[in-house]
Amino acid sequence: MLVFLRGLIRWMPIILFILLLYIDRNNFIHVSGYILLLIIYTTILVLRILYAKEEWHRDPKTSKISKDKTIQKMTDFQSKLEEISNEEE
Repeated sequence: MLVFLRGLIRWMPIILFILLLYIDRNNFIHVSGYILLLIIYTTILVLRILYAKEEWHRDPKTSKISKDKTIQKMTDFQSKLEEISNEEE
């Protein structure tokens, strides 16, 4: 069941595009169902992003980096990650 939902979420943009082409725009049920499906999918995406953000700050490796004020560029961030990975080895 969980695998099916993950696959459905992965293919949802294509499904929504095809539905956009084929729904009857004069039929209120079709339009409201499409809008409801779009809102549900958007909510799922936002919740996944917020969950990933929480996990990022919980991870002990990345929480040190996220609090570091010396990081100004992406290269600084990458070098810090490399330092941490070298320390683990």
